[in-house]
Amino acid sequence: MRCCHRHASEPALPQSRAFSLPGATEHYAAERPIRAEHVRIELSLDFDQGRITGVCTTRVSAVRGVSTLSFDAVDLDVSSVTVEGRPARFSNSGAHVRVELPQPLTPGTAVEVSLHYAARPRRGLYFWGPEAAYPERPRQAWTQNQDTDARCWFPCLDTPAQKATSELIATFPQGLTALSNGVLVTDTVQDGRRTQHYRMEQPHSPYLITLAVGDFEELTDTVGTVPLRYLFPRGRREDALRCIRRTPEMVRVFQEATGEPFPWSGYAQVFLTEFIFGGMENTTATSLTDSVLHDARAHADYNAEPLISHELAHQWFGDLLTCRDWPHGWLNEGFATWFEVLWKERADGVDEADQHRLTDLEAYLSEVKERYARAIVSRRFHAPLDVFDRHLYEKGGLVLHELRRRLGDELFFRGLRHYVSRHRHGSVETVDLARAFEQATGHNLDGFFDQYVFAPGHPELKVEVRYEPEEARLRLKVRQVQRTDAGTPVFRLPLDVVVHTEGRDVLHRLEVTDAEHFFHLPCPTAPTQVRVDPRRDVLGTLDVDKSVGLWMEELRSAPESRARTEAAHALGRDGGFRAVEALGAALGDARLFWGTRAASARALGRIRTPEARTRLLASLRAEHPRVRRAVVAALGEFRRDAEVIALLRSLLQSGDTSYFVEAEAARSYGKLRASDALTVLETTATRSSFQDVIAVGAMDGLAESQDPAAFALVEARTAYGQPPFLRRAATQAVAKLAEVAGRQREAVDLLSELLRDPMFRVQMGVFEAARTLGDRRIIGALEGTPLSDARARRAARETVRSLREGEPQARELAALREEVDALKEMTRAMRERLEVMAPPRAPEKPASGGARRAKAAGKKAPVARKKAGKPRR
Repeated sequence: MRCCHRHASEPALPQSRAFSLPGATEHYAAERPIRAEHVRIELSLDFDQGRITGVCTTRVSAVRGVSTLSFDAVDLDVSSVTVEGRPARFSNSGAHVRVELPQPLTPGTAVEVSLHYAARPRRGLYFWGPEAAYPERPRQAWTQNQDTDARCWFPCLDTPAQKATSELIATFPQGLTALSNGVLVTDTVQDGRRTQHYRMEQPHSPYLITLAVGDFEELTDTVGTVPLRYLFPRGRREDALRCIRRTPEMVRVFQEATGEPFPWSGYAQVFLTEFIFGGMENTTATSLTDSVLHDARAHADYNAEPLISHELAHQWFGDLLTCRDWPHGWLNEGFATWFEVLWKERADGVDEADQHRLTDLEAYLSEVKERYARAIVSRRFHAPLDVFDRHLYEKGGLVLHELRRRLGDELFFRGLRHYVSRHRHGSVETVDLARAFEQATGHNLDGFFDQYVFAPGHPELKVEVRYEPEEARLRLKVRQVQRTDAGTPVFRLPLDVVVHTEGRDVLHRLEVTDAEHFFHLPCPTAPTQVRVDPRRDVLGTLDVDKSVGLWMEELRSAPESRARTEAAHALGRDGGFRAVEALGAALGDARLFWGTRAASARALGRIRTPEARTRLLASLRAEHPRVRRAVVAALGEFRRDAEVIALLRSLLQSGDTSYFVEAEAARSYGKLRASDALTVLETTATRSSFQDVIAVGAMDGLAESQDPAAFALVEARTAYGQPPFLRRAATQAVAKLAEVAGRQREAVDLLSELLRDPMFRVQMGVFEAARTLGDRRIIGALEGTPLSDARARRAARETVRSLREGEPQARELAALREEVDALKEMTRAMRERLEVMAPPRAPEKPASGGARRAKAAGKKAPVARKKAGKPRR
């Protein structure tokens, strides 16, 4: 899932919310007096009762002398325990089973321990099937263990560092099939029950052990000697292929990047109903949500390959090399996120890769602004899933991109391959990554990891670009303005600047080491472009102050699409007639990358002048669906405009080749506050589409309409039996309409009820809706409802904190502060420009060169100043 709430070039607000919530504790890797060597799970599934019975036999060896063993086992009804086939005494706390050994184990000796048990799991293993509200739902059972839910369906030593070989023998109704780790050993049927036996010959962590049972179609493929399997719901063959057809090519790219051949016996991907994550990288057998299966119409502007590539990359990073404990989980998730971008780069080109990385950056920055900033490696939390956030995934991937940027491709990939080779089949911490890169490249990276991984925050750069014709040079003032709770850290980083003059580009790499720098670059004639960080590689925010003319020329002809996109955003803030012309030209240029054209449309929507409207209307039928979507979204800014209303009404009535364009039209139609918005959007909400995006857009549009009569319409769509994506969107709409409809009490009651909803997606939507509603009367339900999922518990705690702090009012205040800060910055910049333009007064006494330059910049001469970075071509 991705989110995009702010532009990557805007500085984040200083955050005051802590990541650690009250009651959180420090988490360290579990002690390992014993080591798991092999796990054998024999399991019988009762679909009618949602019940399992089984025997789990674990072979363990002693690291030190022990007389008792403790297995993680949550809500498992253990009936008996044997050690080497003989009955043993045990106790069961409901969270752990403590086994008394007949005789103590000495270091190096091994023993087999079998636990016979039954359970109706609430976590870890899930049963699904048709019911009155969802009669078409398939019959399935599947597991999801990360982070510590393996213990909810089999007794284990549930920590990532406990790697062991495994086998799973599952018995279930005859008409179904199973998938687990490794290779299928036997497949038998007896008395209407089918038993399949899978064996995994290489060690892996307990959270990666999997079982998926259902009625699937199957396709097979190979890449080299590696067999591939694809399992999916019946009748969805083409939809599945749209998601996974490029898997063989991904394997080849990742093998080359890591220097490690695909490390397992084979690779399977299975699409599952109601899966509570997007995907899960179980060793050799990835689970995927079936909600990403899509038809040809959706494929024009939807792609599941980020998910497919992410989970595939985990077969190396997470499965082959596994974080020793969850605070270092970015070594799993950060790498998988970075490999999404690498795949985009290799398969679809640099522009698509940069666009994908922009989405990652915006997601991370949004979390900093809306929730907290934390060190990527954080140990204080309630449950390990607390750290599975935008810092672990997106910032982790961006850290690796920053490392690649600094080292260059040759050294970066050399370090990467050494890291994989050195730690394959092992457990790793961040220091292992740093040392492997140091050994392979000769670079000491301790400072880099200290700033980006072990401390919160990121650089927030303000760059002022001025040409000084008298000196025949370009002056760049670079300031770091970031703040954290610990003060103002100063980052050390390279900053690339490309100056285009006299028909050619000159690349300068500036070394930023202080809170403020002045760099003077030789420039005989006025530049036509000054592209600061042209591909937006820097992990942080970047606010560039330069002339409109430079932005316009960069939008027109910069070779990097990301530079053009940044120019479009900047011109949207300018809003002048020339800016509108430039943005309109970019929007209408079919040769440009779609991301730049979409950014131009958004900028025109922000400007909201008649000229901007004309330019948007001219591109309403743009060929690229993502460009059309951006145009339709921008038109939503022209509230109560009769012509725009008529055009969007026509689009909604006649439809579009893109589901997403129709969805955006519905959203904008509500924003326009058209008199017939309820009628049009209620009809639109009945259309079926991929992930119900059109109906979701209609719910959003009804919320934007702020029509009190819309409350009843959206409330009805929250009912159990409605499609899951639609239910979640309707939940948000209820919160947005409650106040205008005067039905806050009803909204509180509805959200409180939905906290117990069996659909995880809907349940998670309640927390966002509660924050939007801003009604403290829901706090009792948030604190009193038992929530089994750690993500839900974390979201509930954060929501309670936000409500007690008055988040809706705080957001409004923050927005006002942003506007005031922006005005202050504009005033400061104008003052400096005027001072530079003013005739200099005769000095009372000779001044040093440094003092003259500082005075020209409107500043006192510093006591010491770093030298300007040397230009590099």
